[in-house]
Amino acid sequence: MSATLTQISRQVSRARLEFEERDIEGFVEKLEACCPNVKYVNKLMTHSWGQKVVRFYDLDGNLIEVGTPVV
Repeated sequence: MSATLTQISRQVSRARLEFEERDIEGFVEKLEACCPNVKYVNKLMTHSWGQKVVRFYDLDGNLIEVGTPVV
């Protein structure tokens, strides 16, 4: 289930950071291994245009988005 913009807005977010990662599945595995209680906005999903994205909050409440490069 993906979070809506309204649901994301309810969480106090200090900043939004976006990163690209070619091995997104490997990234998610490492994230869950080191941070088993990660608070997801949405787990790994694929947009209709093919980009895979995961969104979560870091320990300071910043919204982090990691996605595959858009080609």
